[in-house]
Amino acid sequence: MAQSPTTFYSASAGSGKTYTLAQDYLTLLFKNSYSNGYRKILAVTFTNKAVGEMKERILEYLYKFTFEELEDSVKGIATHIQNETGLNGEQFRKKAQAIFNQLLHDYSAFDIVTIDSFNHRILRTFAKDIDLPDNFEVELDSKRLISKAIHNLIARAGKDKKLTQLLVDFSILKIEEGKSWDIEYDLQDIAKLILNENHYPYLKQLKGKEVEDFLRFRESLYKKINTTQKQLAEKAKALVELSQNSNIDPTDFKGGSRSIFNTVIKVASEDFSVGLDTASVRDLAAGDLYPKGKSQDIKDRIDQIAGEIQSFAIQYKENMGAVLFYKNIASSLTPLSLLNELLHEIDQIKINEQKVPIYEFNALLAEQIKDQPAPFIYERLGERYRHYFIDEFQDTSRMQWENLSPLIENELQQQRENQVPGTLMLVGDAKQSIYRFRGGDADQFLRLLATPDLFMLPKKEETLAFNWRSYDHIIDFNNQFFDSYGDHLSSDVYKTLYKEYLKQETRSKEGGFIQIDFIEKDFEAPYEEDDYASVYPYHVHQQVLKAQASGFSLGEICVLVRANKDGHEIAKYLVSQDMRVVSGDSLLVHASHKVQLLVSLMKMIQAPDQQQPRFEFLMAYTKVFQLEDIHSFVTAYLHESLQALGEKLMGWEEEDLGSAFAKAALFQATEHVAESLGLFKEQDTRLQSFMEFLFEYSTGYEVSLSGFIEHWELKMDKLSVPAAADADAVQIMTIHKSKGLEFPVVIVPHCDKKLDEARNPTGWVEVNETEYEGFDQVYISLKKENEHYPELAPEVYAQHLAKAEMDQINTLYVAFTRAREQLYISAIETTSKTASYATLLKEFVQNKGLELKSGNGFQTAEIGDVARKSEVTKPEQSEMLKEYKIHLDKERLTISTRRGLLWASGASEAIQKGNVLHEYLSLIQFSIDYNEVSHKIDRDFSLSKAEQKEMKAMISSVIYHPDLIAYFKEGIKVLNEQPILLPSGQRLIPDRVVMINDCAVVMDYKTGAVLDKHKSQVNEYANLLESMNIKVVEKVLIYTDTLEIVKWNG
Repeated sequence: MAQSPTTFYSASAGSGKTYTLAQDYLTLLFKNSYSNGYRKILAVTFTNKAVGEMKERILEYLYKFTFEELEDSVKGIATHIQNETGLNGEQFRKKAQAIFNQLLHDYSAFDIVTIDSFNHRILRTFAKDIDLPDNFEVELDSKRLISKAIHNLIARAGKDKKLTQLLVDFSILKIEEGKSWDIEYDLQDIAKLILNENHYPYLKQLKGKEVEDFLRFRESLYKKINTTQKQLAEKAKALVELSQNSNIDPTDFKGGSRSIFNTVIKVASEDFSVGLDTASVRDLAAGDLYPKGKSQDIKDRIDQIAGEIQSFAIQYKENMGAVLFYKNIASSLTPLSLLNELLHEIDQIKINEQKVPIYEFNALLAEQIKDQPAPFIYERLGERYRHYFIDEFQDTSRMQWENLSPLIENELQQQRENQVPGTLMLVGDAKQSIYRFRGGDADQFLRLLATPDLFMLPKKEETLAFNWRSYDHIIDFNNQFFDSYGDHLSSDVYKTLYKEYLKQETRSKEGGFIQIDFIEKDFEAPYEEDDYASVYPYHVHQQVLKAQASGFSLGEICVLVRANKDGHEIAKYLVSQDMRVVSGDSLLVHASHKVQLLVSLMKMIQAPDQQQPRFEFLMAYTKVFQLEDIHSFVTAYLHESLQALGEKLMGWEEEDLGSAFAKAALFQATEHVAESLGLFKEQDTRLQSFMEFLFEYSTGYEVSLSGFIEHWELKMDKLSVPAAADADAVQIMTIHKSKGLEFPVVIVPHCDKKLDEARNPTGWVEVNETEYEGFDQVYISLKKENEHYPELAPEVYAQHLAKAEMDQINTLYVAFTRAREQLYISAIETTSKTASYATLLKEFVQNKGLELKSGNGFQTAEIGDVARKSEVTKPEQSEMLKEYKIHLDKERLTISTRRGLLWASGASEAIQKGNVLHEYLSLIQFSIDYNEVSHKIDRDFSLSKAEQKEMKAMISSVIYHPDLIAYFKEGIKVLNEQPILLPSGQRLIPDRVVMINDCAVVMDYKTGAVLDKHKSQVNEYANLLESMNIKVVEKVLIYTDTLEIVKWNG
């Protein structure tokens, strides 16, 4: 561990960041005199997945440190810790055992957490101080909150005259822009500002404004526009008259028949369409007024009025720059005023529902808590941290850092006797900052990196120089390409980043292959159907075939795209070519025909007289049951009654569809319909996910059919099922989702973006409130004309361009560095001189002297040997325990809460506790799932706080038990509570079956005394699996109340 209190790790892609974090964390644990040193450490990262991975890594190391013979995988880190602490082998092993045991029994104090969960803890502690309800809930679904606010806002139309006028104005504005008058989509779009904390200080000030303030401001802007243009027109008219009096014809000026003086004539006629960057305006402003060949007499006459012309042109640029600025501001005022009203609606919903949106955490802390003395905050938290780890610091927002830094500074500046000094470890890589749209601030990381100290204390900077992920050619290509790309960045700071913090060393993994394809602009892909927007789906298919031919399986290939729609097209084509694909679309729950059938049925019941939902139901039916004569089927049933549909399609004699949903709860009615349709005969993960989604809705919302349909349509685009880790299928995902992952083969199509491209960029400009009706900042669209605006707008635009360039290069860097062994890149050939991915790739190929081979509609440059270098590993296939059938009980269960039953007295205590523990253990496949299950327990209000803590401790004791930890390690195949139905109808349900190397381990959880009948039960499960040709190598009984483990093989 570094002697300086602060260590900055600059960790490029594949540089072993997690290993370094774990090493430094463990070193601190071993340096501490006590085995509970973890209580003084706070490690913060950004996702639950990262939290789980880090915790699992720490525990795995500690467990392996307890072996007398250390495994090769931990020898390096063990040696480092022993060198830092002076412990000998036996002392080291004993200390590891003590820390490991202590952690398992004190798991809730193992504070590797997301920054949101830490903020949540602070907010809970200070809830009363900042007027939050004691029992406030965290609103994770920001989209739901915003949609409800928009719905409430629109519902006020017709009742609130000023708001109604705003809504009408907004609709008219959209129509004038050639868009739909429907404003809901645009309100959703501008409401995204609420979710990005970079906009928070501006929106906060707007909340003090009323509708009248916006209307008054807009009126004043239009007055300025009219006044300015009228003045310009009057001056232009005077100039035209002056030229006429001077006997100068417009054709005497430069341009002849296309005279530059026509600009003045247009303005005189109140035509202000002449652009400020046109050649005529530039020449007029520069005094370049006539061609060299003109007679001296004409030149002399023009020279006499040249000063007035030049002055007018300069004034035109300046005044029209202001006019464009005013128009830009005015166009945003109506949406902003509606956004302001939306913020008030959200505030009201928060009060009514007693919820705090997660996006407000940082702002609440910044406003209410960060100025409290650090000792006071620690006292209220009940913890005092001495050591801080912040991972992915490049994605930390400015507000997040400002909230954490007082706590950190307080500890770093204090020295305590006989204690390890306070420390801070920051890990990040500004080249991988791709979340600026969520508030991530890479500039903050770069600023702190550039300063010689932090909190007036020296800091140490370390660069993780080696790339442990990729093969040599991949590393060298990325070093050289992004070094040359960096030369094209306009910001010197960002140039320095890609010059000084780019180059990575190789680790002698010789080989690797890169293919760069430039597709001919007029190339037409041989699609059978003309419904693909580009040639990329066809071209990606060719690249996949090449990777397969070089020895890679489909499951080792990942296609990275910028937009989901691009991924959808590629997935669609690959599937049409009989390739297995795993993508966001293929995993979406609503892509299931069975789910579509149930949802369309609900819509049909809600609106029985409408034809569209009935048609959708019948079409979904034909897909589920693979009917061939679709036309005849739809025609036959389109006009049938709900009762007739129930009789003919579901075999109901006394029920009809409408009454089924009227008489039963929504979940039970849907379950009954699905059973009647036979939808449960085969396992369908997406149908199961839909039913779980419906159940969660039924328990968490005011239940109605219309309410669920609205809730479903709000959520359906995000609801998906996880992909099987071992699926032999091409993965397709966005570059943003790939961050932190790696793949043997990466394919990156659509490399055509401009270097400063951004989608509808906007920004805030500070202005003088006395000149702008009390507004001290204005919201504008960012575009090239901003360069001519007054105030600070040109500077804001320049900053935007630099950041947009950074976003683009970082996105490409993340994509290219996901590859371990092969990287395929493709772009459409371009002759444009505008800097883009394609032009820089072509420039790179030419500068490196790489040979371009032509053929099949594209040119190709290759680096390295395409033949596979890595060992071929056979992917393990998931074993499915197939059921003979699934049936649902006709008699519905009565559900009661557990409060009052738990932790009772006598024998029932162990039984009830075991049942609840069993329920939560069934949710855990791998130890990495503990964090999510822990959050579920925290939200289980049938348990007291003490019971929740005990439950979490019991679970961690099971999954991290030295004799069981191997069965909860990520990467194995797990089947929890998978029912097996015998031909007799009997259901056997083993608690947990773990598949390792095509063999099974059968596990069952029990409480109480060890009984022979428990063994008999597990043996019965094992015998059944053996009859299905699944070899059982071990049987395990886990007594959760005593942590007694019974294993046997016979």
